[in-house]
Amino acid sequence: MRLGLRLKCVASMVPAGSKIADIGTDHAYLPVWLLQQGVAKAAIASDVAAGPCEAARATINSHGLAGTIDVRQGDGLLAIGEGEADTVIIAGMGGALMIDILRNGQKALLSVCNLILQPMAESARLRRWLCENGWRIDREELVLEAGRLYEVILFKKGISAAHSEIEYEIGPCLLQGSHPLLPLHIKNLIDRYRFVSLSMEKSAKAAQSEKYQKNQMMLVELEGVLQCL
Repeated sequence: MRLGLRLKCVASMVPAGSKIADIGTDHAYLPVWLLQQGVAKAAIASDVAAGPCEAARATINSHGLAGTIDVRQGDGLLAIGEGEADTVIIAGMGGALMIDILRNGQKALLSVCNLILQPMAESARLRRWLCENGWRIDREELVLEAGRLYEVILFKKGISAAHSEIEYEIGPCLLQGSHPLLPLHIKNLIDRYRFVSLSMEKSAKAAQSEKYQKNQMMLVELEGVLQCL
């Protein structure tokens, strides 16, 4: 099994000897690779739809791992029982959907000590929610694949330090570590905030709103951080 840069980055955060649950597994590339490399000692590949589950079984069988990876069709963590996994992986979903999955899967999370998440959007909201609900940010990475920048975040169970709005937005570990892709990451965030500002400025009411003011304040902070790099 060969992984792309994004999934390789996700895989790099999995502790050796983990029992993993890959939620939204699609083709089960990640569980197969982690078993082949001896990183994971057990794996569950879960997806909400039948099609991806069939694709996952095909991948598993084609790599001679039939019977070693448990494929389950189910809604998020509701397909995972307590004690079955110590590491949960969710990659390629929006941050809001990840929050819903985690909120609804509290029973499965009782035995989980590692969350490895690769959100496609709303990373700041995801960071804040987890840090306010019994998790702390342990490691953050950025990876550039096919012209797109991805964030990968490792959360561990525990009390979180207090983070500022700008830290939630950029990522506290990324800010502290001076990641080589950090300037591009911040430029992307600035572009996003500028787009929101321009859209809101088309309406006099929106341009006078509290949301607009907060957006402008974050834009100024992001520009300031970029200038200091």
